[in-house]
Amino acid sequence: MSKAVKFHFPDNAAARRFSRPETRSAVQAGPLSIAIKKLTQELRGCAAALGLGLLASSAAQAQAPAQDWPSKPLRIVVPAPPGGISDGVARLVAEHLQSNLGQPVIVDNKPGGSAVIAERAVMNAPADWHTMMIAPSSIWTDFPLTVKTPFDVQKTFTYVSDVASMVHILVVNNRFAPNKIQEVLDLARQSKDPINVANLSPGTRSDLLGELLSEKSGRKITIVPYKGSAPAIVDLLGNQVQMTFEVVTNAAPLVKAGKLKALGVVSPTRSRLLPDVPSFAEQNMSDFVMPDASVGLFVLSGTPPAVVKKVRQEMERITQSAKFQSQLKAQGFDAPQPSTQQELQQKMLTTVEQNRKILGKLRIASN
Repeated sequence: MSKAVKFHFPDNAAARRFSRPETRSAVQAGPLSIAIKKLTQELRGCAAALGLGLLASSAAQAQAPAQDWPSKPLRIVVPAPPGGISDGVARLVAEHLQSNLGQPVIVDNKPGGSAVIAERAVMNAPADWHTMMIAPSSIWTDFPLTVKTPFDVQKTFTYVSDVASMVHILVVNNRFAPNKIQEVLDLARQSKDPINVANLSPGTRSDLLGELLSEKSGRKITIVPYKGSAPAIVDLLGNQVQMTFEVVTNAAPLVKAGKLKALGVVSPTRSRLLPDVPSFAEQNMSDFVMPDASVGLFVLSGTPPAVVKKVRQEMERITQSAKFQSQLKAQGFDAPQPSTQQELQQKMLTTVEQNRKILGKLRIASN
């Protein structure tokens, strides 16, 4: 072990001489000082090189996930129970991803909590970018305005791709007298009996449309919350509630079977599944006209851009394939229109602002 070097001054006079400025300057200009400065410069150079090396290594690591992705089974989290709208679309996507990429794709249903349970599952997954989410676009455009969540959904998740378009429609129990929307409003204002509209889940498009309808009736229509479409439809068929705004995909079979009546389509045009049902606009209810909602694919916002690009390319490949579009139509959905990532993001932001204006008219505070 080396010993510390100590300087011994024979007398106090020598110590005083060393402390003088001119003496210190002379020492600092000596060979030892020059050697120390040179060594310091070399060490700084090594540190800089090491820093650049670490940056290069980080960049290489950032590119690695895209080059290897997917390197193991993929997981698609769905905020709906098996058999729900998002679930059916997710299973179609999983089938095509598995075929195209050669990796198993697991659909993991996490219903409830206004999609927070599913979102948490994605957030808590290993940071290897193999876990995604397929859900209604409303969890990004509608929910954050009315539902308080423990995190900012719009900052936490990135909407990568539309997968299927959804049209909403007002359906009523077939024993409910009105056959037109205005008749519903007139009855609600005059009736002594309660008239209820089922809300399929807080913060959803169904919720927003139900609030609009209630407001139009002078708040004579009561909103009844449900945890999803299935239980709401059961109670609607049993006349526990009189109406709901449902996706036409779910409603059309029941309407065609005579179990429910369809009074109006929310989209700007009629649905190809129920072409005889007029739109709200045709019934002088333009306030209800909204762009079609979508089911889409989300990833965490921290996902490397190269991985996002690869995921988006795979989704474009799937959604533009004739086989996938045919399968969608068989389930009652329409294929999405091709769009760039920038166009997709702008569409989402426009929908958020439209919803915010509607909430303002309804005097419902948005987050």
